[in-house]
Parts: sequence; structure tokens; C-alpha cells
Amino acid sequence: MFFTSNLGIYQKFQSVKGIIFIFVTGIFLFFLLKKNLRKLEEEEEKLIRQAHFDSLTSLPNKRSLYEDLEVKINSYSIKDRAAASFSVFYLNLNNIDNLNEIKGYSQGSGLIKKIAVHLKANFDSQNCNIYIYNYDQFILVFDNKIDDQSLKEQANTILASINDLWEQGKTDYYLDLDIGISKFPGSGGDAEELISAAQLAASNIFLDDLSFQIYNKQMYLDKLEYENLKRDLRSAVKKEEFKLYYQPKININENQNKISGVEALIRWNHPTLGLVSPQKFIKIAEESFLIREIGDWVIEEAFKQLSSWQNKYDRDLGISVNLSPLELCDKNKAARIKKLSQKYQIRRELIEFEITENALLDNRSDTIKILKELKNLDFSIALDDFGIGYSSFSYLSRLPIDTLKIDKSFIGKLSDSKNMILIDSLIELSHKMNLKVIAEGIESSEQLKTMKKLKCDEIQGYYFYKPLPVDQFEKIIEKNYY
Repeated sequence: MFFTSNLGIYQKFQSVKGIIFIFVTGIFLFFLLKKNLRKLEEEEEKLIRQAHFDSLTSLPNKRSLYEDLEVKINSYSIKDRAAASFSVFYLNLNNIDNLNEIKGYSQGSGLIKKIAVHLKANFDSQNCNIYIYNYDQFILVFDNKIDDQSLKEQANTILASINDLWEQGKTDYYLDLDIGISKFPGSGGDAEELISAAQLAASNIFLDDLSFQIYNKQMYLDKLEYENLKRDLRSAVKKEEFKLYYQPKININENQNKISGVEALIRWNHPTLGLVSPQKFIKIAEESFLIREIGDWVIEEAFKQLSSWQNKYDRDLGISVNLSPLELCDKNKAARIKKLSQKYQIRRELIEFEITENALLDNRSDTIKILKELKNLDFSIALDDFGIGYSSFSYLSRLPIDTLKIDKSFIGKLSDSKNMILIDSLIELSHKMNLKVIAEGIESSEQLKTMKKLKCDEIQGYYFYKPLPVDQFEKIIEKNYY
């Protein structure tokens, strides 16, 4: 009986003990799980923050921008979109890379952080959200700013605020800021279109004196045309779409006003667009570095044509060929030109290479060295568009040039007495330096008479001839000289 009673007590004790163990274990597991859940929540929050906020500036990042913009856009019904009013300001700091290269990455990062703090303190509000887009690019989204005047005022406010950092000595590095602006829904129907439109507007700032641009449809059409031309330009040489036209140069020292030579000018006969202006495609060729290949084609074509004229006519016809600044960055250019001259057996003294002052100012190349190489090969050198840049006569004395071409902007102002004095001095000083002088843009008999009076050597212009295809030019030569 006693044993049975003790066994019962023992069993009850064991049950209580088990319950206590389970209870304590439960409490322990509860707190352990709670602690781990808190850690998991903290880690999740950390991951979410890393995914949506920039670690340097603590601003919402590109991902947040796209998500917020899509939410904002979707909050408008299709009917309400026409009355929607918000704008996207794309802020691009142009010169941070220079600071990183000069003073180190930490200096640039410090400056970006300072600008972020400044923008947040001055523009973050109920009507404006600020984002970091890339390392040196910010985006501000403004509500209730849609008319152009409000956008301009806001852009000027931002620019003045950033410039104030420099003026008050809060930054020791001047900030070159561009702002591109797009509007919803006129500039785009989704986040990507709005941001791309604002970036495109910023890339068009060089077209104006302002430091901001508001997107318009023409910017898109111009960009589309640019990219299409750049694509087509890559295959234009192989498809033989280029042609050389020749504009005669007239010797006005003789009473007969005889043709002394020609300037070779490239033309692009696009398969669908027809003739594309050189002012349009040469710029694209230079920006895409296709100018070297195109330049080589021009030189070979000109040499081939000169070789033909040497065999066809018994009079000397010189050819001028333009060299772009990028071509003069090519240290092997002179060697290739020499090889081509040997291939076509041309008389090198009949070839003149024309350069602009931009080529002389280009720091990427040893331009004068290359020009001297060409001079040593018996080619002539002409400085084109003289008077619109920065060249002085003291600088000219150090250049291996033979000819000075007075820009047509001077010729258009011959009625201005001060301009006349300047042209007279240019011609007189050039002759004292043994330079031949050519006047460009002669379009009237009065201009011709004036240049004769000032003892200019040669002229070019529509008064005599516009640029001509080779067959038309040869008809003129054969009619007038044979």
C-alpha cells in the first residue's frame, strides 16, 4: 500500500516536472525565436534599405525612383492623365570625374554627399521627392510644376542654390551642373520614357546658353536622325555612297580670272535621304571616329582624280583636301599619304592639305609635327577659316603653312570700314610672310573688285562656281582652256 502511494506521488511529480520542463523550454524557444525573428526582420529591413536607398547619400536610389514613378503614374486614370501635373528634373554634375582624378575618389564622394544633404535640406518637401540616379546624377520629381515658366524658374532656383555652395565657400570645387526636364504625360507615358526624355534634354544644353533644357519632341526626332545617320555612315564607304565635288579656285592676279585649282569636297548620296549636308554628317563622323576612314577615302579619291588629270590635261590643276583634327591625331597619317602618292604617281606639289584652327588647338595630337612631315614630303599646307578663331600672326610664324584662307564671314562685311582695314592688314602681313591668300565666299562682282584691289591672290565662291561633280568641272576646263 505504501509503495503504491509513493509510486503515485512519484508519477505526479514526474508529470509536474515534465510540464515545467515543457513550459520552460517553450519560454526559452519563444524568446529564442523572437530574438531570431527580430534579427531576420532587421536583416530584411537592411536588405530592403540596401535595395532602395543609396549607401553614400542615404537618398532613395534608381530602383525606388522607378517604382515610385510607376505608382504615381498608375494613380491617374487614363481620363485623368491629361490633367496630371508632375515633372522630372535630371541633374547631371559634369566635372566630378575630374575631381576624382585630381584629388581622389574620396573627395568626389564627399562632394556628392554634401550636395545630397544640400538638396534634401532645400528641396525635399511634400511636393518634391529627391533620388540619386547614378553616382553624380540626381533626379527631383516635382508635383504641380508643369508649365514652362514654372519649370524655368525652378531650374534657375536649383542652379543658383548649387552655385551658392561655391560662392559661400561651402565647396572648394566649382560644380558644373546641367538640368534636363521632362513632363508627364507630354514627355512620356512611363517612368523609363520620362527619365530618358529628361536625359535627352540635358544632352541638348550645348545648343543654348542656358544650363537647363525642357524636353520637346524635336529633340527625340533629331536624336533618332543622328543615330540612323551614324548607323548608315558606317557602311557608306563600302557601299560607295560618297562622291567628291570640286569647287574651283580662281587666280585673280591675272585679268582672265583663270582656274588655278580646286578644293575637294565630300558629298554623301544617301540611298533614301538623297544628298546629306556635310555640315550634318561630318560632325557625326568626327564624334563616332569614322572620320579617319572617311578621310582616308577622300585622300585616295583626290589622288586618283589628280592622277587622271595629270594624264588628261597639259596644265597644272592643284587639289586641296581637308584634314580634320582627329585625322591629325593619327601618327601614321603622313606615312599612309606618302604611300598613296606613290601608288598614284602624283606630283605632290599639286596637293594642298587644309586644316582649321581647331586642329591646332587640339591637345590630343602633335599637329605641327605631322604638318611638318607632310611639308617635308613636298605637300602644301593651308590654314582654313582664318579669323574666326584664336590664331595670331606671331603663332602663324611658327606654323609650316603656305596659304591663308580668309573666312567668308569677313567677306560678307566688306562695307564695314573697320573690317576692310582688317582684311587689308591680313593680306599685307600674309604676303610679307610669303603666304598666299585666298578669300572664301565671294558672291558678287563688288566683292571680287574689292579683293582684287586689296591684292588677294585667289578667291572661291558662288560668283564663279559652286562645288561641281567631276564631269561638270571637266566640261568647264575643256571649254575654257582647250
